[in-house]
Amino acid sequence: MISWIIYLIVTLILCFILYIGSQGISRGLEAKNNNKKDFIKLKKNSNKTISNEIKRLKKLHDEGVLSNKEFEIAKKKILS
Repeated sequence: MISWIIYLIVTLILCFILYIGSQGISRGLEAKNNNKKDFIKLKKNSNKTISNEIKRLKKLHDEGVLSNKEFEIAKKKILS
């Protein structure tokens, strides 16, 4: 009788451990997907920022504020 109680307790402990492990895995996968979504959003926003910076530089270049050399240096700096 005592051995059945011990088996039952061990089984309950193992079920609890498996439950906690599955919760950890699902939370890890959810966090990974959220990070991927955030990275994609960040990348899209940075592309907009880069294009805006290049447009601003082009405007300054067209106005004569920047020389060709300065424009190229600044553009390389933004793109790298």
